[in-house]
Parts: sequence; C-alpha cells; structure tokens
Amino acid sequence: MGTHPVFLCLAGRRCVVLGGDAAAAAKARACHEAGATVTLVAETLAPEVRLPEPGERFVHEVRAYRAGDLTGAFLSYASLADPAIVARVRAEAEREHVLLNVVDRPEACDFFAAGVVRRGALQIAVGTGGTSPAAAAHVRRRLEMLVGPEYGTMTEILGQVRRAIASRPDRHDVLRALAESPMPELLRQADLGAVDRLLVRIAGEGCTLERLGIAPVAGA
Repeated sequence: MGTHPVFLCLAGRRCVVLGGDAAAAAKARACHEAGATVTLVAETLAPEVRLPEPGERFVHEVRAYRAGDLTGAFLSYASLADPAIVARVRAEAEREHVLLNVVDRPEACDFFAAGVVRRGALQIAVGTGGTSPAAAAHVRRRLEMLVGPEYGTMTEILGQVRRAIASRPDRHDVLRALAESPMPELLRQADLGAVDRLLVRIAGEGCTLERLGIAPVAGA
C-alpha cells in the first residue's frame, strides 16, 4: 500500500485511544509525550500497562467505546478485538474526519504507526506501509545500534547553531558542513574541546558549546 511518511504536530490536539492492552497504552503515552490531550477509553487494563499521569492532558474513561467518543478528535488509535466494534469506530472516524489507526487491522487504517528510533529531537521512523511490522521492528533495532545518543546531542547543537547564525548568508553551508563533520564521533568520545574547536572553525567564535548553552553528558 502506498503511503506518505510525515511527522504529525499533536501539541494541543485531542487524541483518543480505544483499548486497554499494552499496544493501546503505548499509543496513549506517545501521543501524550507529543503534547496531545489524550483520552483513553478502556473497561479494563492489562497488568503490564503503564499510562501517563492523570491530569489536564490525560484522562482514562473506564468504560467501553460508545458512539461520539471520537467527536472533536484529530487522531485516534484503537486496539480492539471485536470486528463489529472496529467497524463502528471506522464509520465514526470517517464521519468525524478523524485519522484512525487500528492495531493489526491495516484495512481499517488511515495511517500506519512507524517503528521509531528516538535520540532527543532526532527521530528516525521506519515503515512498511502496514505490510510487515516485524520487518520495521527489525530495522529499528538495527538502527538503534548504529545511531547512538550522540546524534541527539548533535541535533541539539545544530539547532542552536541554526538560531545563532540565522541572519548569515552562509548559514546553509555552515550547517551542512557541521552535519557532515566528525562531530558524532567526538561527542561519543566526550572530547568536548575538539567539539568546540570544530564549531569555532566552521561556525565562528560565537558558537562554542558554552555560548550555545549546551552541556553534553559523557558519551553523548
């Protein structure tokens, strides 16, 4: 199935998760961490479930799905076993123009959740268009071994440099040079002096770690 990979901005948007298993809980946490206001609807929760703390942006409705639950939602995840209920949820999502993902039911999905490697602000998403979540998970695990926490720190540094040199005409060349530099390896070795020298050489005196407000931890 043809898909278009994107990263959704969920801050301040309403997301609804239907189901009480580990898959549903993971979706609820992911939406909450992205800044969404999340409602989880589930009569029971699996023993291993870990949910966000209840508050202004997270509510657990202890009951079964009912018509109207998706009203006003931007996005919804459902982990449901009953095909009849899935059909009702699918129909409501279409009426309410809600993006819907039903776990293990690709035919009922508007989008597919990717396998994601997170390194700070850096996110690498792996998708198969719903064909093989197992293959996506395998590739994600391989990427986790290749892309360490130093890449998250590098992303933070480049973001701060981008702001610091926003008015310079050569900013694109500077950022490209830094992105292609040995910075990840220097960060992995915790050689912060070498990182500073690299930054000064490519971006200028105003772009040391201290002046950028960045304090990397060892190995990252």
